[in-house]
Amino acid sequence: MNHESTLETTLDKPSIHPNFFGILAGIWKLTWKSQLTWKKVYGLLSNVLVLPLLSYFAFSSSAPMAQIGGQSNTFYMFTVDFYILLVLPITCLTVFGGMVRDDLQEDTVCFLLTRPMKRWQFFLTKYLSHLAWTQITTALTLLAFALAGTLRGVDDVPNLIFTLLIIQIPAVVVYGAISSLMGLTTKKYLVFGIIYGFVVEFGIGQIPTNINTLAMTNHLKSLLAKYPPLSEHLGVEPGSSLTAVTAIAAVTIVFLVISSVLFTMREYNHSDEMSK
Repeated sequence: MNHESTLETTLDKPSIHPNFFGILAGIWKLTWKSQLTWKKVYGLLSNVLVLPLLSYFAFSSSAPMAQIGGQSNTFYMFTVDFYILLVLPITCLTVFGGMVRDDLQEDTVCFLLTRPMKRWQFFLTKYLSHLAWTQITTALTLLAFALAGTLRGVDDVPNLIFTLLIIQIPAVVVYGAISSLMGLTTKKYLVFGIIYGFVVEFGIGQIPTNINTLAMTNHLKSLLAKYPPLSEHLGVEPGSSLTAVTAIAAVTIVFLVISSVLFTMREYNHSDEMSK
């Protein structure tokens, strides 16, 4: 065997540079397969069904109020106040905050990063894959809410759920981007995220000046208020959709760019990630 010719042949082989969509397809496949293990399926079902079931049984105490809209108000409290404005951000924090940290702790990032792709490509494809998965699971939750509301006779359930489905898309996008940066910044991203929520979303967001535009919750409420019953329920006047969408898109882009740069420049050590 001519070792020199073999070496020359190896060196002459063109380097492999997969395109971004090829990387995305591979990461997406790994993502949904990891989420559909038997261990996680039970957790998925509970996350999708628990709140809709609670909303269904909550109507039993408000049945006499049906003529004055008691059922609708109870349903809005579960779907909007509790789910969209509280549970959904926390869900994004746990999903996106841990999307890279989980691989770091399991020491699988090193293997994935030996593939012919750049670190920013790895991060963005992980984000997009988790984004798609979260959009699917949260949509299933709203469909379960729709069934509960229909069975309890809530008014105009289809239009309400359609509105929430539309608003949920940018909500997951922006909260996911914010949570991703928190996950890359610190191992205690859950604590940091809760502090951020109280300070920015609930604190700064309540200040009656233009600084409250820093709170994404206010922009989401502005979009939710386009549906008249929710405008009355939230006590918020519908604002400019263009302004709200632009602010959400700008924050998303800024946080994703910072996260991509941080993940590219910073080295994460497996043993450090495993230590408490």
